[in-house]
Amino acid sequence: MARFLKNRDQTAGLPPGSLIFVGQRKTDVPILRMIDYDGETLREETVADSDVLRPCLTSDSTSWLNVDGLHDAEVMRRVGDAFAIPSLVLEDIVNTGHRPKLEEYPDLLFTTLKMLSLDEEENRIQAEQLSCVLTGKCLITFQEQPGDVFDPVRDRIRRQSGRLRQRGPDYLLYALLDRVFENYLKVVEVLGERIEEFDEEVLDDPSAELLEEINAYRREMAYIRKAVRPAREIALKLVRTENGLVADETLPFLRDLLDLAEQVSDAVEIYREMLGDHLNSYNMAVSNRLNDVMKFLTIFATIFIPLSFLAGVYGMNFEVMPELRYPYGYFILLGFMACVAIGMLLYFRKKKWL
Repeated sequence: MARFLKNRDQTAGLPPGSLIFVGQRKTDVPILRMIDYDGETLREETVADSDVLRPCLTSDSTSWLNVDGLHDAEVMRRVGDAFAIPSLVLEDIVNTGHRPKLEEYPDLLFTTLKMLSLDEEENRIQAEQLSCVLTGKCLITFQEQPGDVFDPVRDRIRRQSGRLRQRGPDYLLYALLDRVFENYLKVVEVLGERIEEFDEEVLDDPSAELLEEINAYRREMAYIRKAVRPAREIALKLVRTENGLVADETLPFLRDLLDLAEQVSDAVEIYREMLGDHLNSYNMAVSNRLNDVMKFLTIFATIFIPLSFLAGVYGMNFEVMPELRYPYGYFILLGFMACVAIGMLLYFRKKKWL
């Protein structure tokens, strides 16, 4: 399946709000995990029936529901009904190729973006869609498969002390987005270490394998940029939001999130420019090497022009030619040809052509 665009043929012609999964199925059965907490209590469980989710809407505690697996339309519909999620939002959630964005509704806030990971064996970026729906006391997150970067957040929730247990779901949303952006920066830094090593290699050994590796990193950085640029827009919109679901106390942390997003975006652009510079340096190094070869061949051919002339003259089969029967004519001609060659080399050196 294409990395930059998903095939949406199965949704063509369908009405808006149709729950048609777009993407690659990564888990067999959706898993619903609930964490309900406040300053004093904590309840963590795997949910089998979406009906048990309804009390979360009226409780005073903060609830975090995480759904792993987006392919089951019935499960998505039940979760949507339980939290009154609009059908258009559900349609965007099950479309794993959707562009990261933030949408505000009167009673909920919806955002979707990409979580990135680095496959170190193939040196390839893997992306998973993360969708978040923020309501008054609940945060619902949707992922394509189990496994994410949120274990530190879960550990902070399990510890009774800390700011996270005292704040609402808006602060929880900030904490999750902060982890996503920190992971962006980590992935970019890992790739950046290798990109910076290209400086010396491009000048010392501009091989075809190095060119292939540079182009591979350019593709990966373009893929990261596709996720990071709109994610930065999400952070900017969160800072500027006037939605009542985001408390004023959370805004300073969202501004810090925006700073992190700017840092990630700057790092991506810097390394993209570096890769472009490496490619230009590679082409220049190859061109210089080719020029050196052509320079040598040109000088070599230029030296042999007069030598070939002399050899051609005395190679003609006329019976009467000066010095043709001279006993030492062959050696004299070779010596004269050697002097011509040496003289031309000295002249090229004087002109700094060598």
